[in-house]
Amino acid sequence: MNRREFLRITSAAAGAALAGPGIMLGDAAAAAGAPRRDTMIGMPISTAPLGQPGFERMLDDMKARGGVNALFPFIYTHEQHRAGIESPGFCGGNFAIPHMQYYEGSGMTYEDMRAPEAGDADLLDRALTLCHGRGMKVFAWVIEDNNRPRIAHWEPMYEIDIHGRRSERNPAGRCFNNPLYRAFTLGLVEDYARSYPIDGIMWGSERQSGVLDVLNISQSSRVDPSRTTCFCEHCLRKGRDQGIDPERARQGFLAVEKFILASRAGQEPRDGHFTAFWRILLNHPELLAWEGLWVRSRHEFMADIRRRVKAVNPELPVGWHIWSNRSFSPFQRAEEDYADLAPFSDFLRPALYNNCAGERFRNFAKGTQDSLYGDIPPAEAFGMLCQQLGYNEAPYDRVSAAGLSAGYVEIETRNAVDGVAPAPTRIWPGVDIDVPVSPGSSKCTPEGVKAAVKAVFQGGGHGILLSRNYIEMKPEHLSAAGDSLRELGLA
Repeated sequence: MNRREFLRITSAAAGAALAGPGIMLGDAAAAAGAPRRDTMIGMPISTAPLGQPGFERMLDDMKARGGVNALFPFIYTHEQHRAGIESPGFCGGNFAIPHMQYYEGSGMTYEDMRAPEAGDADLLDRALTLCHGRGMKVFAWVIEDNNRPRIAHWEPMYEIDIHGRRSERNPAGRCFNNPLYRAFTLGLVEDYARSYPIDGIMWGSERQSGVLDVLNISQSSRVDPSRTTCFCEHCLRKGRDQGIDPERARQGFLAVEKFILASRAGQEPRDGHFTAFWRILLNHPELLAWEGLWVRSRHEFMADIRRRVKAVNPELPVGWHIWSNRSFSPFQRAEEDYADLAPFSDFLRPALYNNCAGERFRNFAKGTQDSLYGDIPPAEAFGMLCQQLGYNEAPYDRVSAAGLSAGYVEIETRNAVDGVAPAPTRIWPGVDIDVPVSPGSSKCTPEGVKAAVKAVFQGGGHGILLSRNYIEMKPEHLSAAGDSLRELGLA
């Protein structure tokens, strides 16, 4: 297949209207002498292509070029780019068939969940049939939407901010303590596990805790500190039960909001930014207590997802997508400790998108200027973060154009492998193949892709997900990934 034909199939799939269990093991040391099926080589893909006539050719292409042996479709999404459908009036939802007996207590209807763009088609069933016929596994990938869909029954699931408003979009989301959201998510994973012969489930949430949001310590640009969450009735009750005063915590967040807005208005704190924030913590210790509540609630939620799936099939692997922000943030990595995740994780997929990470890491360093690192020039803050994280990368003024190196991929893979030890949790990093970037930022090359793929296994990774989406990838870059895997004896 030449480049023109490759792009014709993938672009048509993205834009057109839609008409047996067991974990993969294997490690870098044993892979060369092991059967190829023992090393995970996964491929995420939008849902739209699953219903297209050219889908079979895509599967054959990703196997031939990249040695792919497992598909990770975004099977439930209300996000257009994850569905691969850019059209006015897009709704999205479940591109498989909801079996309503599993959703009691969620308040959801079949119409709330089912993606109308799928018509009568069950795209998960079609993917399973075509992939299993080619010896490929299928993992249902459920990742939280970044924006609230305009569906009435979704609204009560979303977090409440410090001013009592219902959240609309990232960095907030659905509340992990909300019984409606819990019933929906646990029902969804049980539905997939019982109703389909899937080979695993991956869940993901690209958001962080309230203190980190109010401080704008994120790769996202200028988070609104007034929208920090969550203070819904369920979190208030849980906080009180754990001996935390919710109003004292809220007052702490309001103090940080005032501090951030004053900084953005050019008002320099009398004793500097770091001292000003530390003083807020001293006066409002409930801030960190509320932070811990949010982090524990997220981990309890994840453990319950795995527990529900294992009750259906103890052999079905369940794992987690780890947001790339963790690799830039010493603060988030303290909260998202791999050692804490290991007891309820069959696998982890840290997103190590080194090419686009250049501009994302720069945005992260720039964002800290409103808060903790406001006393330090952005270039120096960036250098300090690199020292804290153990990176040796291009300087602040060049890192967007350069991207991060394969060394970043190796370091973060090793961090994950060491972090989960001695648990049997598998580490399958996601590497960057043409993840979209802003103009002027680093673009993928075949050589860069090959280096990043090899870095995963140099770091001790047990498998790999070629990321982030097949329909975004240039054929020569997917081929470069496959070349590296073949040179390692893994494909």
